[in-house]
Parts: sequence; C-alpha cells; structure tokens
Amino acid sequence: MLSSSSLWTIPLDSASATPVYVQVAQGLTQRIESGQLRPGSALPAERDLAAHLGVSRVTIRQALALLAQQGLLTRRHGSGTFVTPPPRPGDLPARTLGLLSSFSEDVRSRGQQPGAQVLSFERTRPTPQEAMSLALSPSELVYRLRRLRTANGEPLAVEDSTLPVSLVGPLDEASVHDASLYALLAARGLSPTRAIRHLRAVNADLTLAPLLNVTVGAALLTTDRLSWLTDGRPIEYARAHYRGDRYDFVMELQGGA
Repeated sequence: MLSSSSLWTIPLDSASATPVYVQVAQGLTQRIESGQLRPGSALPAERDLAAHLGVSRVTIRQALALLAQQGLLTRRHGSGTFVTPPPRPGDLPARTLGLLSSFSEDVRSRGQQPGAQVLSFERTRPTPQEAMSLALSPSELVYRLRRLRTANGEPLAVEDSTLPVSLVGPLDEASVHDASLYALLAARGLSPTRAIRHLRAVNADLTLAPLLNVTVGAALLTTDRLSWLTDGRPIEYARAHYRGDRYDFVMELQGGA
C-alpha cells in the first residue's frame, strides 16, 4: 500500500504521442521540483508504483532510468530508488570536465583553431537508446551526425551527436561543417543549460584508429553526454572519442566545510 497515495497519482494519457514512461517521468519530476518529493526520500518499489498507476513494471523502470540519467534519482542496488538534489547553476565550478563547453570553445581556449569535418549526416528515426534519452516517441525524427573534430588541422576526436528534429528545426550537412554545434543551437535560442557527462577509457578500434591517426588499440577517452534546455527538454545525446595522447580533461575539486 502506497503512503500518501495522492502523491503518486500521475495523470496518464495512453493516446498521447508522448510515451507513457516519459509521462511518468515528467510527473515525478514535477513533484521533485515542487518539493513534494524531498532530497533523500525513497520512492515506492517498482511493482507498487506500477500497480498504483496501472502500467507495467517495464514502463516504471524506463521512467526511473530516465530520471536517474538526468541526475534526479539515485538507484542503489538492494536499497531502492531515492531522490537526489538537482544540480543548480552555482553548484558546479566553471568548466568542470568541460561539462557544458563545446569542443570549439575548448580548443580555442587552448589557443588553437577548431575544425569539424562531417563524416555522416542523416535525418532518421531514433534508436531505442536515443528515443529514451531524448524523451521521444519511436515515430519522431532525429538528426544524427558524426564529425571528425580537429585542432589546427590535427584530428583529436570523433563526435556523434543526435538531436530532435522537432526542437532543432531545419538543419543540413553544410551548416554543421567547420561549425560549433552549440553555437548553432544558441543562435536558435536552444542553449543547453544542464548536462550529465560520463567519462571512460577505451581502445581505438579498426574504425576509429584511421580517423584519429592512431594505431589500433591506442588509448582513447570516451564521453557520453546528455544535455537539457532550461525547461528540462533534452536537446542533445552525444558520444565522443578523444585521442588520449592529445586531449585531457581538467577537474576542479573543492574541500567540504
């Protein structure tokens, strides 16, 4: 039995183009942002929440995974799902791991000239991962582009970006050649104001090695980033592979009181 059942009552419209799991996620987000769900509070078990809302556990799991990806929820194995404080603009030191700076801005800050060679560009349906990350229905369209990013002509990274067509508007291959994608979005009033970035080490494979002018097996840094607009709408899902011998990330750490 759910305590304060009204707290967990979320209006759902099965006829809406918005996937049900996204509607659930939006309902929970509203309760978190309004303070009804306080930081550190536990959510009901998946089966209880699914039964209360009349949806499947898969739908609940997708909604919770989306909010965890956004940093609003923390999922602890064996303990449950808890509300985490949403980051505020002043909480993060400037340029933490290049979180919201574009590749072009980063390269210019190092005194070099950025470049972007388009390797592929398409307007297509999203993959399941892209649809979930960008809160899209499978029938909506995305722009998916891959670019080779350079500094003073030297290859540094291969960037894959996916953006919702419905938000971005008209876009073509020429507009993203030798251009900053974030600057393009800013010109359309679509500047990301929040992002989550995951960083890990990988080795260059047969596809990436020749593009980055490194040997197969060379060390690369890979980042996965999901960015949101001020109103909470996801605007970009991106993955980038950086040369480990030419690119680094700087993290500022501060001691607690």
